Amino acid sequence: MTTPIFNLNDIILILAIGLSLVLALYLLALPAKKSLPKILLAIFFISISFSDVGVMLIWNEYIPQTLLSNTLVPYLYCSSLLLKAPLLLLYVRSITEENFHLKPIHLLHLIPALLAIGIIASFDIDINRLKLDTFGMDAVLYTVIDSLWYSLKIIPLAYFSAASITVWRYHKMLRQQHSDVNETALWWLYYLTLGFVFAGVWTLSLSLLAYFYRLPFGVTDNYLNFILLIALFYYSISHAQNLTTTKEDEDFELPEKFEAQKEQIPGIDAKPLDSTIDKIMDGIVNQKLYLNQSLNVEQFSAKIGVPYRDVSYAINKTFGTNFFEFINSYRIEESKRYLADEKYKDMTIMDILLESGFNSKSAFQRFFKRLAGTSPTEFRREALRTAHFAKEQNPESAKK
Repeated sequence: MTTPIFNLNDIILILAIGLSLVLALYLLALPAKKSLPKILLAIFFISISFSDVGVMLIWNEYIPQTLLSNTLVPYLYCSSLLLKAPLLLLYVRSITEENFHLKPIHLLHLIPALLAIGIIASFDIDINRLKLDTFGMDAVLYTVIDSLWYSLKIIPLAYFSAASITVWRYHKMLRQQHSDVNETALWWLYYLTLGFVFAGVWTLSLSLLAYFYRLPFGVTDNYLNFILLIALFYYSISHAQNLTTTKEDEDFELPEKFEAQKEQIPGIDAKPLDSTIDKIMDGIVNQKLYLNQSLNVEQFSAKIGVPYRDVSYAINKTFGTNFFEFINSYRIEESKRYLADEKYKDMTIMDILLESGFNSKSAFQRFFKRLAGTSPTEFRREALRTAHFAKEQNPESAKK
């Protein structure tokens, strides 16, 4: 009877290895506005392929091992696992921050991988020892390898969580700096980073389940990672290019942070704040800057002659909201004017939202529903009905 070398799990791993390498090469050949994101993502895919090769060589007992592979595989597997997580974090930052570039401080992300390599070399950990499969293993060595295994699960999970937090901060900064948000691209990024967090939690949970209850679910995380691999590639070529980038924290501070700095200087925001509000309202009422569909806080600030930090701070302090909400509330009021006027009854909803400064139907519908309590179509129907009824009740006024 012939013993199969590969089972279903191995086939998934082989597909993931091949797909990762193909996707990495494809990304490097793909033209893009910025080269850093695609380079980081390509290296991320390569690290996934290396870690999956390591999984196969470590756990498939039917693949023959040489002395060289028995020695080198732990280095390959551990380092690739500990590198792919910071690569994802750096990729997220590169597509969301306007002026992001690699700095010497980012070399600190290599420390976990270097420590793992040092531990493997110091304790002469080969494949058999890594599997905790050596008879009569010293208790200290067992503890070291067991701790290494848990670090391979906890450290990536920490990085994936940091990537999700980065997306959350990006969303917050986006609403301070821009009047338009690509919700589809943003939520895809949210779901992806949270997917990796879930995968990390699941992987750690499987280890605990295997330790306490000997449950054989250890291969299921490979299927989840394969799905995330495909989803991340799809996102990189279909949505990542459409994200609106934000300024880094050192260039643009959130209003609450800026407010804390201002409060350290007595009397800084009494008269200057009133002057800033006057200029903001001039930009709204007289210049109608909110009609610019791609308006951001820098463009708005340049038009009214006020530093963008002061504009963001003043809006937050006086109106209790961010730039995104502030501008879109006036766009909604503009759309109401069109919807309620019979002169514009032949205009479509799309025409009206574009005239009002929106460039996304979904964003317009969502904002209108939240601020007006009804849909644009229902608002228009009711407003025109009320106007028509008023004319019938007072025909002389209608003639005037």
